Amino acid sequence: MSSRYGGLSALWRSNANETASATATAQSGATSLRLVSAARILFGAIFLFDGCLKWYLLQQGQLQGVVQGFGIDSLSANWLLVGVVVGIGETAAGAALLLGIFQRPAALSAAAIMGLIWAVGGYGGWGQPGYTDPGGDLMLALVFVVLAFAPTAYGVASRLGLRERWGSSSLTDRALRLLVA
Repeated sequence: MSSRYGGLSALWRSNANETASATATAQSGATSLRLVSAARILFGAIFLFDGCLKWYLLQQGQLQGVVQGFGIDSLSANWLLVGVVVGIGETAAGAALLLGIFQRPAALSAAAIMGLIWAVGGYGGWGQPGYTDPGGDLMLALVFVVLAFAPTAYGVASRLGLRERWGSSSLTDRALRLLVA
């Protein structure tokens, strides 16, 4: 008789352990999602600040010197176009990451901007050693690549349920889900 109840007790303990394990896994996943979202918000804010800095440099008349400081004739000749395009890209990508909408396109465009700055500027790009840190620009580009494929939450897109609005398997709906997430 005791073995019969012992077996039920062991089964109950096993189910309790599985439930506790599932709860711990769910909590761990929620914590990871919060950390990724915090990283998205942090790097979005940094990139938005950097984009706003371009507009400040343009207003102060210093953007020309920054762009021409890379020492590349084609950039120097088109300093206004280069500065404005980079400013628009950084401002838009930073705002999108900060708000949590269009995360993938924003993160990929931010990665492209930082990758190009790294490729063009390299070490000492402004004629002074260390003006643009080759490791820092490349690392920031890689962070944005990771954010492009990270799960999303705690943003405008998740609050409004934009991914769920396009639930069918049509090509248009799949493209919209990919872009908004």
